[in-house]
Amino acid sequence: MAERIFFIVFAGLAVLGALGVVTRKNIVHALILLIFTFVNIAAIYLLSQAYFLAVAQILVYAGAILILFTFVVMFLNIKEYQEAEQLHPIQKFLVFILAPITAAEFIAVAVTATWAASGGEFTPEAIVAAGGNVKVLGQVLFTQMLLPFEIAALVLLAGMVGAVVLAQKEKAGSLAQRQWGPDEQPTPDFMEQEV
Repeated sequence: MAERIFFIVFAGLAVLGALGVVTRKNIVHALILLIFTFVNIAAIYLLSQAYFLAVAQILVYAGAILILFTFVVMFLNIKEYQEAEQLHPIQKFLVFILAPITAAEFIAVAVTATWAASGGEFTPEAIVAAGGNVKVLGQVLFTQMLLPFEIAALVLLAGMVGAVVLAQKEKAGSLAQRQWGPDEQPTPDFMEQEV
């Protein structure tokens, strides 16, 4: 009974944190709420006795990926971003189409889902007999799920190559420096943009 109460508390906090992430205007507050959401998800993994996933959740998501997000925020020109128009005209139209479809999907899943635990052959006793969570996860990942695992690796590799190509194009385009005439001096605003 206590586990169910803790699950409801952590799940509710995770959902509230996720809603806070997408509703905050201040991106730093959104990042803090994202950490809060990741920690609550790790707590749910702990309650499910998936200790390896809980540690991976903290190390990979709350650690590495959030550090990456923080660096992106640091390199963005937030002032220029806030002054720019945030919505394109087609986005306003698409919201009225996609929001009801998404709500209908959530309702359909909630109505048709079976809320009983369905571990199949992976009961806690079978996992302990097989050598623990990490061993069973590794065996399933590299036998039954090898093809999806490799496809995910290729998709991530394609994303990394695309990011490098885009960064190289942007870097090549920004190499041209302005030449100042003998009677011209750079303004402080221009110097601030250059830095």
